[in-house]
Amino acid sequence: MRSHHKQSPTAKHTWEAHSTYTASLGVPDRRQYRRTPPGSPTVADLVKPGDTVSTSYSTAGLVIEVKEYFYAPPTGQTLSHFTIVYVPPDRAAKYRDCDRHLINECVAFGDRILKLFEANTDEVFVVDRT
Repeated sequence: MRSHHKQSPTAKHTWEAHSTYTASLGVPDRRQYRRTPPGSPTVADLVKPGDTVSTSYSTAGLVIEVKEYFYAPPTGQTLSHFTIVYVPPDRAAKYRDCDRHLINECVAFGDRILKLFEANTDEVFVVDRT
């Protein structure tokens, strides 16, 4: 059920960073990050080129590449995360640069693929493996 009441003008919503991009814009970063536990599979171990992935926000495609990146947050540590590059399934045989899509800042957490920032609830699913 939807509430149609306006928020009080004195009520403040606390925004927090959901990505490295929003953190770089100055959005408050609570410095709570997900990390792949040592010795656990990484995103590159869970997702391979040729796999079909989908996300909790309704995007999907055929993986063509998985790249590792690093983020150096204000905490002073360096955090590993991955970008999954995919194309629409109907373009897999022959795709152009404009067909490439990115799922950034992915971290393996157990058998799940989540986002680096704990404030971000997005999830990636492997739906078909070749």
